Amino acid sequence: MSQNGWIAIIVGLLIIAAGAWWFTSQPAAAPAADNATQPSGETSTAQTGDTGVQVGVDANVNTAPVTATITYSGSAFSPSQVTIKKGGTVTWKNASSGNMWVASAQHPTHIVYSGTSRTEHCPDTAGTAFDQCVGGGDYSFTFTKTGTWGFHDHINPSAFGKVVVVE
Repeated sequence: MSQNGWIAIIVGLLIIAAGAWWFTSQPAAAPAADNATQPSGETSTAQTGDTGVQVGVDANVNTAPVTATITYSGSAFSPSQVTIKKGGTVTWKNASSGNMWVASAQHPTHIVYSGTSRTEHCPDTAGTAFDQCVGGGDYSFTFTKTGTWGFHDHINPSAFGKVVVVE
């Protein structure tokens, strides 16, 4: 290869290197602050002016429903987990041919939600604390405490689920 060929290759490499340096040294364009198109639960950030300060907008909105329905087939609950707002009500629908006995966790004591034993909160089957108290048909309960609350069918403790209660 001639000396002119080598010089052309070196000049070409220098131009490519200078272009790469210039491209990588440019500031990145700020993303558009369009919260209307931001998916729920994500945070949108946008640069403001020349300060480089990032401004965050939390687009997470609690959209938990106030009511939920859970169906019992005789062997399982569906869905096995629901999320509701505090003060909301869950209704368990018995779609089986037998009885269902919705009871709070943990079998057999049932003390997690109310802090009382099953015999304390179901004296003479007068249920008051997230326990159907006797086997039967449909059952509804209004949750006044936030948290994750397990439940099961007291007649068939292998059938269980969770109610998540949020503010």
